[in-house]
Amino acid sequence: MAQLTEEGFVSRFAGCKSEQTAYFGPYRGHIHNPGMGIISMAISDHMVTGYTPWERAQNDGKKPFTLTQKMLEEVTALPYIDNLYLRVGWNDVQREKGKLCLLPEFEMAVDAARSAGISWGLRIMQASPSNPSEHLIPDFLAGRLPMYPYYDGSYYGPSPKKLPLYSEDYLKYWEEMLQLLGEKYDGDASLEYADVSGYGLWGEGHHGCHVKPGGPVVDLELDDRERKEEIVERLIHSHQTAFSSTPMVLNLVLSEYRAARKAIQEGCWVRRDSYHHWFQADQADYGLRKRPDAAMIFETVMPGMNMQDNQDPAFRTSYLETPDKMCDYGAAYGIVGFNPCDTLFADHMVPQLFDAFKNRLGYRLRPSICWKLTKPDGSRSLVLGMVNDGCANPPGTVCFYAKALGKTVSTEVNGGEFGGRMRLVELPLPDGCSDRVTLTMALLIGDKKRPVRFAADVRTGEAPFELTVCLSH
Repeated sequence: MAQLTEEGFVSRFAGCKSEQTAYFGPYRGHIHNPGMGIISMAISDHMVTGYTPWERAQNDGKKPFTLTQKMLEEVTALPYIDNLYLRVGWNDVQREKGKLCLLPEFEMAVDAARSAGISWGLRIMQASPSNPSEHLIPDFLAGRLPMYPYYDGSYYGPSPKKLPLYSEDYLKYWEEMLQLLGEKYDGDASLEYADVSGYGLWGEGHHGCHVKPGGPVVDLELDDRERKEEIVERLIHSHQTAFSSTPMVLNLVLSEYRAARKAIQEGCWVRRDSYHHWFQADQADYGLRKRPDAAMIFETVMPGMNMQDNQDPAFRTSYLETPDKMCDYGAAYGIVGFNPCDTLFADHMVPQLFDAFKNRLGYRLRPSICWKLTKPDGSRSLVLGMVNDGCANPPGTVCFYAKALGKTVSTEVNGGEFGGRMRLVELPLPDGCSDRVTLTMALLIGDKKRPVRFAADVRTGEAPFELTVCLSH
């Protein structure tokens, strides 16, 4: 860092001899890296298809399709799919007290992500209007927890559906389920993030329901304000305890609660369920106040759903612009569709939908310029002028490595420092190094570290894991 003296700022490199030794231009196209990417929902409460409003309305009334191994193989074979998202009900992961009972499709999707070498994320929901079941409560609790009936004519399944109330028993057993899941998956290197859930419809904090058939939407007031604050605080604490090694993702709808705003300040990741007209300015503000080294996840781009003039004005020009809008906000991840069939439809019918995500999404780090530095004491180092061509910062700690003569030196930089302008990173050179140095990077997210590709064009057709810097001319 530059030092402040009576004469002003003095560079940490003042008095050193420097020589430019390498330059790297930006890579164009998709880059597969940890902490960013294009998401396909592997399994959700929207296992139906339809790409016009009419088709979707018709198909929402039909029985959902079943996820197959073939669907997972096809969607994970797409070279630009980086992450699978599993959005399931509480009763899809637990049936008995003190024991997990995972939906077969859940385990199949996790295995598919691991086999494809990509990551996955999860959300467990306690209520969902778009799930065909009456409720999502495990069998052993179905008759023990108080529930509130609600109606939603736009989705399929029985009516009314039931939303569990946030009783002490509910909070206790929700915490037990999280602990069981955490014990099984928190240490899994391929689990990239987990959503805090358990409050509101879809676990997102919404409580807008039809309290009678065909009636107006009413925001349910199930508890007083202080009790709501306590419930959200306990759900966040239970989640953080169960998934201490995995980034927690918090839906911005929850930002009205103190504990959620505190979690944002402390570095949790944030999610917005859409860019639609109900994305409020205060929620956008809270999302932008996240720590620079935290990720932003956007869902979901639906190919074909918003092509008519009576649709949401945010998308009236073209749904193809939606990924760019999400990148404008600083998205590290973007979801396409609600299930693998949606993603595959987009790939086959409107592949240009992915273009903005491929070229702007997440972080894209490269050394624009490299200097060889010789200090007054004779020691030498390499200074990397790192730039970020993406729309988001790396969510974690970026680890830099320089290898020469069988020796490796390293340094670490918080990912929040890579945004807006060049950031100089200094790596000491191993003693005796005179010819070339191999550079690599890794990203530490929570307790999980994975290698990172440089967003540099080295004319090999892909972004490289290694860069070679020649020190002599």
